[in-house]
Amino acid sequence: MIGERVRLARESCRLTQAALAELAGVSQGTLSDLEAGRILSPAEDMVKRVASATQFPVAFFHLGPLPDLPEGSYRRLKRASSKVGKQVRAQVRQVVELVERSEEQRLRLPHVALQPVETLADIDEIEEVAQEVRRSLGVGSRDPIPNLTRAVERAGVVVVWLPTEMEDHDGYSVWPDFGLGGRPVIAVSRGSGDRDRFTIAHELGHLVLHSRRDPRTPNAAEREAHRFAGALLLPKEAALEAIRPPVTLRVLMGVKATFGSSIAMNAQRALDLQLIDRDHFVSLRKQLSKRGWTRSEPVEVAPEKAVLIAKVLDLMGGEGSLVQRAERVSMPPLTFRSLAG
Repeated sequence: MIGERVRLARESCRLTQAALAELAGVSQGTLSDLEAGRILSPAEDMVKRVASATQFPVAFFHLGPLPDLPEGSYRRLKRASSKVGKQVRAQVRQVVELVERSEEQRLRLPHVALQPVETLADIDEIEEVAQEVRRSLGVGSRDPIPNLTRAVERAGVVVVWLPTEMEDHDGYSVWPDFGLGGRPVIAVSRGSGDRDRFTIAHELGHLVLHSRRDPRTPNAAEREAHRFAGALLLPKEAALEAIRPPVTLRVLMGVKATFGSSIAMNAQRALDLQLIDRDHFVSLRKQLSKRGWTRSEPVEVAPEKAVLIAKVLDLMGGEGSLVQRAERVSMPPLTFRSLAG
């Protein structure tokens, strides 16, 4: 039990076994044996050394078995490091454990209102799925979603911004104990307001579309999640009304200002709904690139803030200094401060 927590702490800090062994002043072989479960009752001095090296409270290593966590879905570039992926998953696992402990202490969190689909006839059916999710979120069929994070939280999903920059990773989602009262989690690596909104919508798509069905390929899963994100943020009827010809960057900027969806996403949405052809789409993308807007678009979308996890931390952490509150939830102070906002 302690060994798996040592591994989680190490991966959460993006450390190799060799690096942690050096920081903690133990041999790599001993650390390997500990993580593999070949050492079941390590000396308390060793636990304290690992805790000091990773900034985890000592109490964290004595909490017992970690919660099970499915593999989950990542939104990341192909070049993304597996080490960063393990770090994302390790940090989300801490959040899952914290939320489970808070519910054991009778903290009332919103009921999970999402209903994953079991079948999908074709990608166009995602438009209907997104409309059903909009109803679950309490959003009108054609209305902008002013604060997507809060809407998703009210539907029982925990949204968190990860405490450190995750290179080439935008988001991650997982639904632990699906069907057994588990609560889905969406984790985001902080970017611009519109990028974060798209990432949340994309990961929500994975939760709804892929919790009870397997897409044919990973690429198919990403295409479906992308289509869902577009349909959720800019529903079909609203898009048909807002994206009128001639479809220019200025038109798409106006859509962004109203719906909080990026210019790039709006161009893709126009293509998906056959409002423009592929040549027109490629032309818009080239214009975005020429202006340097593929990295930073005009029309600012305000960043959103997660409230649900802050509520959990407030209850579990109580009063006192940052270090004291982090100690009570068995979490590194940096992680506590980031999650609390």
